[in-house]
Amino acid sequence: MTVTSAMRDYGRAARFKAGSMGHQMKDRSLEKRLDRASDEADRLRFENEMLRDEVDEARTEHRRILDMLDERLPEHAENGENGEHHSHKGRWFLFLLAVGGGIYAFVRSRQQQPEPGSFGAEGSAGI
Repeated sequence: MTVTSAMRDYGRAARFKAGSMGHQMKDRSLEKRLDRASDEADRLRFENEMLRDEVDEARTEHRRILDMLDERLPEHAENGENGEHHSHKGRWFLFLLAVGGGIYAFVRSRQQQPEPGSFGAEGSAGI
């Protein structure tokens, strides 16, 4: 017997009662889901407010620190001494030195290692 044939055998009142029970169960599950969603929305709203407050506090702290630094730095330090532009020769030299060192290390790592018994190998057995 299938479900439809079993339901035909019952009376109209039993079918109505079974249908209303099914609707009640669906309504309860939807209400629970809605309650959970509203609770989650409230929690997220509260967390969002807290994070906004923290960001505002951090921004004011950063502004305060920047203001303190601006007060301590003399005016000529911003534009260089007497308004002249500083040379960056030392920085350029360090940059070139770093690039050269990187290339040197790359080339050394790409060289083939000498065989253990060859002339240029360290700790050769011929000595």
